[in-house]
Amino acid sequence: MNQEINISNQSADSGFSYSIIKTKEELVNRKIVLSNKRIGISISESENLKELGYDLPHLKDVIIETARYILSLGGSLAYGGDMRNGGFTELFFDLLNHYKLSDHDKPSERFYSFLSWPLSLELSKQQQSDLINHVTFKKVSPPSDINIENKEEFLIPQGVPNLYIWTRCLTEMRQQMETTCDARIFIGGRSKGFKGKYPGLLEELLIAIDYKHPVYLVGSFGGIVNTIIDVLNDGNTADLSNDFYKSDTNYQELISYYNSQNTDSSIDYDVTKKQIQELGWKGISEQNGLTISENKRLATTPHINEIVYLILKGLTNIFSNK
Repeated sequence: MNQEINISNQSADSGFSYSIIKTKEELVNRKIVLSNKRIGISISESENLKELGYDLPHLKDVIIETARYILSLGGSLAYGGDMRNGGFTELFFDLLNHYKLSDHDKPSERFYSFLSWPLSLELSKQQQSDLINHVTFKKVSPPSDINIENKEEFLIPQGVPNLYIWTRCLTEMRQQMETTCDARIFIGGRSKGFKGKYPGLLEELLIAIDYKHPVYLVGSFGGIVNTIIDVLNDGNTADLSNDFYKSDTNYQELISYYNSQNTDSSIDYDVTKKQIQELGWKGISEQNGLTISENKRLATTPHINEIVYLILKGLTNIFSNK
């Protein structure tokens, strides 16, 4: 008998697994299920976004809807992007005033923007003053073992020594950010043309895995997240391997220098690929409150309402009894 294909854009979940809210106390508890929980957002535009039939506004739509529901359930957000005009950081500001849980709940306590050095130098005092009611900025200092002559001077990311400093500083920021998070959502992300040890979203995933945090992989917008999903599905993709990056001579120079300085945490895509394979869909499902089939659906569905539904279902399952 052929399996019936659901083309209705409606989940097959009947909702019977959830109890009906009968009291005001139950309603309040459901409304603040993410209270005191900080959800990390890992998102950036992927190289193949337009090839998949999407554009930047589609990417913004999905993160706006996801963030809106997280905030409405009492959660806060953490993001490690910069402050460029029209960037993702700006998207969060307008949401914050609409989801205050009480008169004492400040919007700045609902969104945390982590900035690595030297990008933190580009945040002016005027910007901080203008945004003080919208965001809490976390400027992360360089690692203590990095010698920087003048930390008040912007370091141009040119040449291997400078790129190495940028790489270490980005890793430091991502590690510190993850220590404050309870779960993380991944969407898109560049596979090439990045600054850092690995593509940004890949490094943030590896750090989240180390902390055993729940992770949610949205794959329909392509990028490095879709490559990670390919590894989880069959492991045969060549896009996450040392060979894939051999043609990037500048990156190869950085890898050689980085590995000579960090023998215990070298850049090795084959090792990284194996780590993701060993975790597998089973490991992800054990941590994020979704079944294996639900995680695979989240990895493929193009429908924003279904993406939001699955992420919130997982978060609710994980945190409702904590």
